[in-house]
Amino acid sequence: MGPTLDKEKILEENRRVHSLENHLYLARHPEQTNFFQNSLVEKTLDQVCAQLNPEAKVLDLGCGTGYLFLRFLKRGFNVTGLDISNEMIEVINNSISENEEHRAHLIVGDVEKYMDKNQDNFDLIIFSAVLHHLFDYEMVLRKTCKSIKPGTKVLIFFEPLKQEINSTMRYAFHRTLSWLDEKSYRLEMGIRKIPLFENEYHHSDYQRQFGGINPKNVEKILREESFSILKLEKYCARRFGISAWLANRVLQTQNTFNIFAIKT
Repeated sequence: MGPTLDKEKILEENRRVHSLENHLYLARHPEQTNFFQNSLVEKTLDQVCAQLNPEAKVLDLGCGTGYLFLRFLKRGFNVTGLDISNEMIEVINNSISENEEHRAHLIVGDVEKYMDKNQDNFDLIIFSAVLHHLFDYEMVLRKTCKSIKPGTKVLIFFEPLKQEINSTMRYAFHRTLSWLDEKSYRLEMGIRKIPLFENEYHHSDYQRQFGGINPKNVEKILREESFSILKLEKYCARRFGISAWLANRVLQTQNTFNIFAIKT
């Protein structure tokens, strides 16, 4: 019989696993950095930044090694990054240039405790691939959204989509492409001698045990807390850009979603 899971156990597992990831996090997750995903990220940031004034304060929850944090910083915003992993925060700290330091603020901590005291200080709050790591993401999201001021934007980014299978044939091709993509990925990681920690993510990626997150649940919470949905984007993230391009442009399958919303 496995260990009993609760909020503290999930937090502990996330601290442990992300300390293993450290500076090689993005190298182990090329699905966040390939050409297809990079294009999607930049397009999303263009749309989000068009809704912000130049003095806007940005909070990046689950900032990791700086995937979104550094991009917002380079665009001139004041950015606070929060992550549960001290090792991840150290990686970001070493990536910030001297002329950006006065606009960068880094904190080690967990999302729920931090947001209990700091909801009103930001113009944009990003949940950066963090909801699926939480024991009760609905409660954390609702508490955060309930307390923040009107006009605040929320970006929920790169969350695993709980899939609805509408076509058995298309899903079969989707799974085949996924298998080929993962085989190629493991081969590359082996050649580069980058350990994968394949058996370490089960508890830290907690919501994946339930098939991911249903964006309809997220939308419902946002609307109940007086948010207007500006954009819901569903797409297929893959390790390699060509696989992502085929999945999105040819198969038109989805496994990931983003939501951009504003409190009215």
